[in-house]
Amino acid sequence: MPSAHANHRGILLILAGTAVFSANDACSKLASEYMLASQIMAVRGIMAALMLAVILGMRGQLTGVRHAADRQVLLRSSAEAVSAFLYITALGYIGLADAAAIMQVSPLVTMAAAVVLMGARIGSARWLAVIAGFLGVLLVVQPGAGTFQVAALLPVASTFLISFRDFTTNRIAAHVPTLIVTLVTACFGMLVGLVGSGFESWQPLGLAAYAILLCGALTLIGGHMLVIAAFRAGDPAVVSPFRYAGVPFAVAYGAFIFGMRPDGLALAGMALIIAAGVYTVRNQRREALTPEPMLEPAE
Repeated sequence: MPSAHANHRGILLILAGTAVFSANDACSKLASEYMLASQIMAVRGIMAALMLAVILGMRGQLTGVRHAADRQVLLRSSAEAVSAFLYITALGYIGLADAAAIMQVSPLVTMAAAVVLMGARIGSARWLAVIAGFLGVLLVVQPGAGTFQVAALLPVASTFLISFRDFTTNRIAAHVPTLIVTLVTACFGMLVGLVGSGFESWQPLGLAAYAILLCGALTLIGGHMLVIAAFRAGDPAVVSPFRYAGVPFAVAYGAFIFGMRPDGLALAGMALIIAAGVYTVRNQRREALTPEPMLEPAE
């Protein structure tokens, strides 16, 4: 069990990681003003892959590339890449905070999928949390309202891919280096972007666009490294709820960079999603700490 000091360090790292990932989303939204999602994915993927290769070389871990062909790594990377494509496409049309809030429902999707696909059992209170989370999504998306955009459904679809990604991540062998998984993910993102170039028109890029994409590649790698460090430093059950700090960070970036502020209903939906997610994480921790009842010996 990590110490209180280790948990505090883990919390600070996860807060930094969510802030950096939110900055990455802001970079993607800024880039969408210059180019479409496939071009963002391809160019950013190339930059990130080259940087990761340099980092692996400096750490003497390039031999770990042999694990890139691992089936679970490939499945995880493909799900992550398609999810990112949908999410970045959505960022070109909807607010940063709205997209980030919708994505926070993915742990609830994962929990529901565990019941349907793996026969897991959850109590009625956690089912209510799942329902509350999806009601929060409806408040953010606001179908039927005059402000509704079909693009808001793309992050919803993305959450199901994130759920699949989480299942496959859990099956990746412990000896596979995390940076290798990140490298393969960056390469798959690049490939999805290159495939998308056959359906979307690419634009010539200027210095400003390349600078935004470089910032996106740096924040993508930095976010992964901070989050990984957070979960290695502290108790995951203590650290995990702080991932929801991504929503207020996204609200702040959206307001200061894009001048976009969620309305009252959307803010209420964000609060509902966060409350449902935090409750679920804390409930799981309580169940994990509850000892199994001891059986009386037979007479």
